[in-house]
Amino acid sequence: MRLKHDLIGAGIIILGVSLAAPALGYGLASAQQVRALGSGASVRLDPSDSSPVIANMAAGATLDWIGESGPYHIVSVPGQPGQDDLIGYVLATEVEVVGSASAGARPAAAGSVIPDIYAQYDRSEARRSSGRKRSLWGGTLAIVAIATTQIVFAAGDEGAYADSASHRAAVDRHSRAGNVRNALTLAGTGLLTWGAADYILGRRGMATMAGELPSLADPPLEDQYIDARTRRGSGKRKFQWGAIMAGGSYATVRWLPWLGEPDRADYDAEWEYMSAVHRRNRTETANRWFIGVGSVLGVWGAVDWVLGSRKMYEIEAISRVTALPAPRRETVAVAGPDLFVRRVAGRTEIGLAWSR
Repeated sequence: MRLKHDLIGAGIIILGVSLAAPALGYGLASAQQVRALGSGASVRLDPSDSSPVIANMAAGATLDWIGESGPYHIVSVPGQPGQDDLIGYVLATEVEVVGSASAGARPAAAGSVIPDIYAQYDRSEARRSSGRKRSLWGGTLAIVAIATTQIVFAAGDEGAYADSASHRAAVDRHSRAGNVRNALTLAGTGLLTWGAADYILGRRGMATMAGELPSLADPPLEDQYIDARTRRGSGKRKFQWGAIMAGGSYATVRWLPWLGEPDRADYDAEWEYMSAVHRRNRTETANRWFIGVGSVLGVWGAVDWVLGSRKMYEIEAISRVTALPAPRRETVAVAGPDLFVRRVAGRTEIGLAWSR
C-alpha cells in the first residue's frame, strides 16, 4: 500500500515539473544558435519593426536560439556583468540557425518539392526583373528599326538623284528596309508585351507575399544600401549618356557645314542641290530622334540618380542612429513559480504559485 502511495506521489511530481517547465521560460537551453548573415542585424526588444534595438550583430556573430515568433527568431542576449540575459527578437531573413536541432525548432521539409515563401518571393522578383529587361529590349528593337528605316533608307524625290535608275534603286532599298522594319517591329512588340506581362505578374506576386509576410519587402539595410548605390550609379550614367546624345546631336547639326542648310548657288546641277536638301531632311529627322531619346534617357537617369542618392542618405542616417549606445535598461528579477501539491476538502490540488 505504501509503495502504491509512493508511485502516485512520484507521478504527481513528474506531472508538476512537466507543467512548470513552459512557465519557467522556454524550457531547457537550446543547443541551437543564430548566426548573422551580414553586418547590422538588429535585435529588438519586441517582435516589431517599431520596437527599440537592444543590440546589433556583426557579420558571423552568434546568439543562443530560443524559439520563433512569426518572422522573428527569439534569441538570448548576454546582459551586463552581474545582470540577467535579455530576450530579444531578430528577423529570420537576417540570420541563419546553426547547431543541433532542438525540440522547439521548426522541422525542415525534407524532400518537399513545394518552395517556401522566400523562394517564391525570389522567383517573383526574378520574373519582374526579367520582364522589365525584355520590355526594354523589345521597345528598343522596335524604335531602332523604325528610326533606321526613316533616317538611313528614306528615299527622296526623283529630282534628288542623278537619273531614274538611281531613284528606283533607292526606292527598292527603302521597300526592302520596310519589310525588315515590319518584322523587327513585330518581334519587338511581342517581346515588349511578354516582358510587360511578366513584370506585372511578378510585381503582383511580390506584393501579395509581402502583405502576408512584411519582412520579405524589407531586406537588410546592407542590401538596401547596395541597391541604392547601384541605382545612383546607373542613373548618373544614363543622365550623362542622354546629355551626350541630345547635346552632341544638336551641336553636330548646328556646327557641321556639310549638314547645314544647302544653298542653291553652291551646286552646279539641280539634282545635286536636291540631294543635299534630302540629306538635310534626313539629318533633321535623326536630330529629332536623338534629342528625344537623349531627353528621355536623361530624365530617367536624373530621377534614378536623385532617388538612389536620397535612399543612401536615409540608410546612412539610420546606421548613425543605430550605432548610438542603447539606453541601459534596469532588469527586474522575477522569482520562478513554486510547485505545490495539497489536500483540500478531501481533494488533491496540484498547481503553481508565483511569488512577487
